[in-house]
Amino acid sequence: MIMLSSNDYLGLAGDHRVVAGAHDALDRHGAGIGLNPSIALTRVHRQLAEELSDYLGCEAVLLFNSCSAANGATLQALADTPDSLIVSDEYNHASIVDGCRLARGRTKVYRHDDLDSLTGVVADTAAAGRRLLITDGVFSMEGSIARLDEIGPLADQVGASLIVDESHAIGVVGSTGRGSIEHHGAAVDTIRTGTFSKALGAGLGGFLAGPGEIVDTVASRGRSFIFTSPMPAATAGAALAAIRIVRDDLSRLDLLAANVARFRLGMAETGWDLLDSPGPIVPVMLGDDERAHRVAATLRELGVFTASFAYPVVPRGTARIRVQISAAHTDDHIDTAIEAFAKAAQIESNHRS
Repeated sequence: MIMLSSNDYLGLAGDHRVVAGAHDALDRHGAGIGLNPSIALTRVHRQLAEELSDYLGCEAVLLFNSCSAANGATLQALADTPDSLIVSDEYNHASIVDGCRLARGRTKVYRHDDLDSLTGVVADTAAAGRRLLITDGVFSMEGSIARLDEIGPLADQVGASLIVDESHAIGVVGSTGRGSIEHHGAAVDTIRTGTFSKALGAGLGGFLAGPGEIVDTVASRGRSFIFTSPMPAATAGAALAAIRIVRDDLSRLDLLAANVARFRLGMAETGWDLLDSPGPIVPVMLGDDERAHRVAATLRELGVFTASFAYPVVPRGTARIRVQISAAHTDDHIDTAIEAFAKAAQIESNHRS
């Protein structure tokens, strides 16, 4: 079975160095440290925070057990007064939506990737207290990259802090894989959240990265940081090894780009409608919910595992199969997957006729 629905974009989850990093931390620190992260963390946690901060070029990093927790804590801690305002893209991840609901401030939503809509919304921020503008760096169901080169200046105009969730971008987007902020050359003091569970292959864990003052505020007020357990030391060890790999070796990033290009080129002849996204997330648009589930089942019968997504995960009428390409795929994997999509297209044509 060829896996086309994994977040392991760089193929690091099974890399012997990442596994060894987890084993070493497990041997040194055990399965859990039995403390809240606000009380104490292990040496490997501190190393991870320091090296991630250096990798991203930011002042400070705060570690979480997931990016969902990081988003919730950040929004709840920063938009903590009724006159605070959060401006959010309508396609932002569910954890951002939940974080907006946890915050005491108001939330205003702009239409996805619509700068006119965003401009209209930010114009309403004059009377607000603290202002936050939050967006996914890479949208998980679209594969598109937020236009931070245009969003950032809009945030500056109204004195809003820009927050970017880099979960699907870290390790993958940008000339050296440092995310959508690197891709667009956005300000390094932009607030970032992200995960170690996708391209970095560590299985779970999240982070907040940005100015020291912001990180300190979330550390002292973020409920989903203070009142929970930290990521296991083994996970921190795996993430630390992964950061070192992506920092020192860009070959996996190059291989991933080649695999994406090969897949898209081959799929052009199958008749399927693909969203024009630049990275490893390749949405195959089916429209009808039942059709999307049926095609995904057909592909699994043909030896290709894909996941279909329908309402309410995506808007009505935009059901899709989300293909996720990895640097771990070989040319044979890619070509076999394309052949399966071509066969599925013929089967679907026969079904509809």
